[in-house]
Amino acid sequence: MEYAGLDITTNEEVYEPAEDSLLAADVISEELDKLEGTLSVLDIGCGTGILGLVAATNPNVERVIFADINEKALDLCRLNIGRNMGIVRANCDVIKSDLFSEIKENFNMIIFNSPYLPEGGKDKLSSAWYGGETGIEVSTRFLHQAVDHMSDNAEIILVVSSLGDLETLRKEINSLGLYIKRENKEHIHFEDIIVMVLVKTISIGS
Repeated sequence: MEYAGLDITTNEEVYEPAEDSLLAADVISEELDKLEGTLSVLDIGCGTGILGLVAATNPNVERVIFADINEKALDLCRLNIGRNMGIVRANCDVIKSDLFSEIKENFNMIIFNSPYLPEGGKDKLSSAWYGGETGIEVSTRFLHQAVDHMSDNAEIILVVSSLGDLETLRKEINSLGLYIKRENKEHIHFEDIIVMVLVKTISIGS
């Protein structure tokens, strides 16, 4: 598939970019253009690497770390980084990590197209979309770890679904000292896909 000049190879063992990925990619591009300075970006659960690669083509981004627990995804991500070296501007590293288990540093932007559905099968690929019984368990675990890896004025890009328990998720966001700066929504089939941009509460108005 192609997006914004990127040539992304997919396979059946890794979650294929769909409407949620493309909506997130648009938001990432818009937000990176607003951020100042030399930026570092983390793409958690990177899959094919499309979202991190969108960031890696931005002239403000110096470094992108791609992280996933799935070895097949990491191999595919490395392939896609190589295929797009002609337009990639940032230094790129690929790391096997269960969320932040192997991540030590802080970032200006942390991206997570989270598993967000409150249902899932028994195959390995279903873990790419099964977010727990209420659809937000994985996102909540991510947020509790992500707040400790945010640089000053950092942003979190989080993809969620209207099928998940968003009321509880919003309370959790607030309890962590985060503020929803903006939301982009797209109705797809039987649900709304929502891309949240989260910042620390103290950054409001800054």
